[in-house]
Amino acid sequence: MSEAQKPQTKLNIQSLRDVALKEKKYAWLILLIFFVAVYGYIVLQINNFSSAQPTQFQVSSYQKTTTTAPINPVLVKKLESMKNNSVSVQALFNQSRSSPF
Repeated sequence: MSEAQKPQTKLNIQSLRDVALKEKKYAWLILLIFFVAVYGYIVLQINNFSSAQPTQFQVSSYQKTTTTAPINPVLVKKLESMKNNSVSVQALFNQSRSSPF
């Protein structure tokens, strides 16, 4: 470095210190704005993820992997005959149809 650049560098460092000391009283405001911005970004990302819809490919691949339980036709016939013969079973079937819970 030449001799002419050294005083200019000292002058720049000193001016940066002066600016930092003057702006120190606003540091809490800058920090507050930073945290509000980060919080807002996180809230927006959570909102985007919670309202995301699955693609048609994801739906079809999930449907391929799920299996349904096999239904025994003999059991179905037995339940139908019980439903037709018993009044209390008819009441249970009617109650189940009106309220699934």
